[in-house]
Amino acid sequence: MTRYSDPYVCPDCHSRLPAGSVSCPTCALPVQGPLAVQLFHTLRQADELVAQLRASVLAPALVPSVPAAMPHVPVATRPTPRPPVERSGIRVASVPSILLGLGALCLLVAAVTFLAVAWSWLGVGGRTAVLVVLTVATGGTGTWLGSRGLRVSAESLTSVGLGLLVLDVVGADNAGWLGDLSLAGGVCLVGGVLATASLALTLSSTRLVVPQLGAVIGLWLLVAGAVEVTGHEHLVFGAGVLAFAALAGVGRARGTVVTTWAAFAGGWTWWAVLALSGLAEAIDHASLRELWAQGHGWSLLAASMFLLVPIAFASSREWVVQLSAGMAATAITFVVALPAMDEDLTTLTVVALVCLVAWSVGSAVVPARLALAPLGPIALAALPVVLVSVGLLVQGASTVLDVGDPFTLGAGVRLHPIDTVADPALLVPSALALLIAGAVFVSRTERPSRPATALAATGAVTVGALGTLALHPVPLWTVTASLAVVASLLMLDAHRREGSRSTTGAAAGVAVAVAALVTALPSDWLTAGAALLLTAGAGYLTTTGRTSDSRLLGRALLPMSAATLLWSAANVADVSEAHRAVPVLLVVGLLAIILPRAEVELSAAAAAVVASLLAIESSADQAGSLALHLTVAGALVTASALINPERRLLGWLGGALLALATWVRLIDLGVGTPEAYTLPSAVALVLLGLHRLWRDPQASTALALGPALTLATTPSLLWVIADDPVSARATLLGGACLALVLAGTRLHWNAPLAVGSAVGGLLVLRELAPYAAQTPQWVLIGLAGTLLTVVGVTWESRLRDLQQAATYLGRLR
Repeated sequence: MTRYSDPYVCPDCHSRLPAGSVSCPTCALPVQGPLAVQLFHTLRQADELVAQLRASVLAPALVPSVPAAMPHVPVATRPTPRPPVERSGIRVASVPSILLGLGALCLLVAAVTFLAVAWSWLGVGGRTAVLVVLTVATGGTGTWLGSRGLRVSAESLTSVGLGLLVLDVVGADNAGWLGDLSLAGGVCLVGGVLATASLALTLSSTRLVVPQLGAVIGLWLLVAGAVEVTGHEHLVFGAGVLAFAALAGVGRARGTVVTTWAAFAGGWTWWAVLALSGLAEAIDHASLRELWAQGHGWSLLAASMFLLVPIAFASSREWVVQLSAGMAATAITFVVALPAMDEDLTTLTVVALVCLVAWSVGSAVVPARLALAPLGPIALAALPVVLVSVGLLVQGASTVLDVGDPFTLGAGVRLHPIDTVADPALLVPSALALLIAGAVFVSRTERPSRPATALAATGAVTVGALGTLALHPVPLWTVTASLAVVASLLMLDAHRREGSRSTTGAAAGVAVAVAALVTALPSDWLTAGAALLLTAGAGYLTTTGRTSDSRLLGRALLPMSAATLLWSAANVADVSEAHRAVPVLLVVGLLAIILPRAEVELSAAAAAVVASLLAIESSADQAGSLALHLTVAGALVTASALINPERRLLGWLGGALLALATWVRLIDLGVGTPEAYTLPSAVALVLLGLHRLWRDPQASTALALGPALTLATTPSLLWVIADDPVSARATLLGGACLALVLAGTRLHWNAPLAVGSAVGGLLVLRELAPYAAQTPQWVLIGLAGTLLTVVGVTWESRLRDLQQAATYLGRLR
């Protein structure tokens, strides 16, 4: 009989068995003994016979039909492999787990019932014998089953044995064998016994999970009970963390994963309790003497040191080492600096500065493996330094800005004395310390260049020095002059650089110059000086900027700075505010004409609008002042359109400003005639249109002359229709319309003919309206009858023609 090497199926769990195997790898069902091996081979042989029989039955269907003349040739057939058995319901291997779990539960319930019921009628010897026998039997049986490979049974009986052991201790305590134990002492004893027994079982068999969990639970109960028994909670918490760490080490050494991770979880819980309780105690006793001399800070320090424990278990994992070392360093820094929190902000900032500098310098000498560890304490120490520095800078800026209203004080005005949140002398060292810390962060990704480092250091010192100066009652001009010097140096330095660095330096210089101008506003003399510096800087960038962006920045700033200079100089010269805007308009307008760029024109427009509004508001004749400034602005815009060919479109804006100025003046004079407002603009537009037609004879008259003629005639027409149909205005308007019609007909121009015809027709209808209202009704009836008769005759004639055409078509063949 042929034997096949195809896999077979386990009769218990239906898993595939490799050929020649006498045990199932899934359910670990052993088949041992000579009779069992013989039975196993017999069953395999029977399975092969069944497969051959199935193949012989299916073979005719697989053989093709053969003609009768051909001899019959036997066809070799291959036995069909047995299809896999689909699983349904509960796996057979799961049944023991369910049964053993229920059995263990029943045994524990029975043990509890035994203690409750049979404890009273058994003697001391009987009770002891029963407990010892049951405990030893279940524990020993579980260990034996584990060594035999029956893991589920071993887990169940081991859990029963450990449960009976706990019941033994509880029963002994209730019987008074253990003396007068408190609840905490009982918990401590139960935990110790459970941890010891579970650890012994774990060391004897590493495959069982229940003893591993029992060791962790027992140790947790031991620590919880010891807290109440000893009364030294922080000491017990720390000992518990070490005990769980040791248990995790044992589990790691023995390869028991459950013990390792469960012990880690238990250790972290007691570490959290130790850290929180230590933090609360340290905060309540934050002084240096109470914290260290009286020992209220040692528990928090110990909790901080315990953060290094994970390094012993995962020293090969760099991220674990970095994280643990960083957390420990951060926590230790917090503990060391905690007494400073009980002092004022100056002391706290000094301590934070010391920690910041120490960790920043220390990060340069730590091993590469711990390169990221100092970042945590650096960030912690930088937090109060940043907050205090920002607070001091805000106070300094507020002091400078609150000196007084613009142009109300002299050049010798002083800053007001204030109470600062901390010592102003901390600003410069704080800036340097933060710079060093920032360099440490940057150095982790790239190496900073020396020029960038020097520039950053200079900026940090400058900001700190200016902030310190602003926090003292010094003359205002010292702050303004300091900012002006810094702005000048930045602009000069930008001229020496190339590319984006030059643009950045120029922008920084402009920003500082603007800050100097803002600080100088309370005094007109200081404002004039700052504006002069800003104007010079803008001109310098416009003419000698190294990059296009720098030159654009200078051009955009030049009109605004020049306007500010003129306004402040006029205030120094005691020029009336109502008369200051015209020089400003002239200067910024000339700048826009000389530099016809969008940024210059927009800046000039903004300066002109602000100056004009201020002048108009302070003028006694606001309407006249508005008309004057509109006229000047319109003339300048029109001049720019005439001088610069690329700015021709500005001529429309200039014309609109001039027209608006005229209207404002006419309204101020009380002129109510509409032609006074529209005819000047219409005449100007007609002249422009005629110029366009002269240059381009093929241009459309509707576009060249249509808007101008409409503006010239429509306001008068509306006035005639609404109020004065019979007047000299109507006569002149009619004559003008007749002239337009004749001119359009003679010159073959569409616009004059269309406008003259439309406006003249409406005018004639308006003239007819009064007489139409006085016409007798019989005339209207007669006209209506005549109209209806004409329509009827026409209709009948057309109908007759249609009938004749139909008759003619009908005669055609």
